[in-house]
Amino acid sequence: VTNDGPVQNGSGTITFVEDGGAESQNVYKTVNKEDLGNIVNSMYIAADKAYIVVNNSNKVVVANKNTMVKEAEISGDGIINPRFFVASNGKGYISNWGDPLNTEDDFIAVVSLESNAVLGKISVGEGPEKMLIAGDKLFVCLQGGFGNNNKIVVINTSDDAVESRLDVGDVPNSIVEDSKGDLWVLCGGKPAWTGEETPGYLYAIDGSTLELSFLKFNSTEHPSLLSEESDNLYFALDGKVFEMGTEENELPSNALEGLDGFYYSLDAKNGFLYATDAGDFTSEGTLKVFNLVSGDLLQTITAGIIPGQFVFP
Repeated sequence: VTNDGPVQNGSGTITFVEDGGAESQNVYKTVNKEDLGNIVNSMYIAADKAYIVVNNSNKVVVANKNTMVKEAEISGDGIINPRFFVASNGKGYISNWGDPLNTEDDFIAVVSLESNAVLGKISVGEGPEKMLIAGDKLFVCLQGGFGNNNKIVVINTSDDAVESRLDVGDVPNSIVEDSKGDLWVLCGGKPAWTGEETPGYLYAIDGSTLELSFLKFNSTEHPSLLSEESDNLYFALDGKVFEMGTEENELPSNALEGLDGFYYSLDAKNGFLYATDAGDFTSEGTLKVFNLVSGDLLQTITAGIIPGQFVFP
């Protein structure tokens, strides 16, 4: 579990949770005798490596996934306000905001997994966040950074060229792939405080043709935290968790029982729902494990400050 850590200062951490539920806190610092840095935003596993994205510290720390021993650090001008990491065919891709006040400088950094060197940059629109690789294509959610964007950028990973820019709903915050190879994008919509509130959308992208279809939420509904398990989609909305089959053509009207909560992250996997609660955002948060079928809370596990992402090695 990645823990953001204090927002203004201090270091983020990694919590390791064993299969039985026993947790070990701050495992990276325990092993390496150094802090990760400010805002541990995400982590990605590729082979035996863990790529830990440290946002405000402008770096990606490479560690052995089994021991957490640091092996390398990716930093420099090619890494500016990094957000997420994905990898395929020997290359890593890092979404970067660049200067968050400059709407023109956002990019995807391309990295060699062998040398950890930055091979180049792919210019994209404002606020690249979560990414997903499907086949030979990289799909990038342009959420908008400090603003609000509404695009999915499609990049060919063979030559790292931008192939398409797909218009979706405002603030695409999460993307998943189903068993047919189709993509699902959840768009939160612009919140009311922007002064131009827009509704959320759930978009489906045909994995072969890139054809789009969508379902629209009510005007004041702003869903988030999309996850997929066994061709069922799960998302959070107004403190509740909803389930929808990928073959259904209507949004669900009833929430799943027993899973209520304003969670910081969600992930459905192997019949369980993993959810983090950041609490007061200044002290230790918790990881909750639910049975997806019954809604029963099976475990509550202590995590670090602002637990943000689950990573399953």
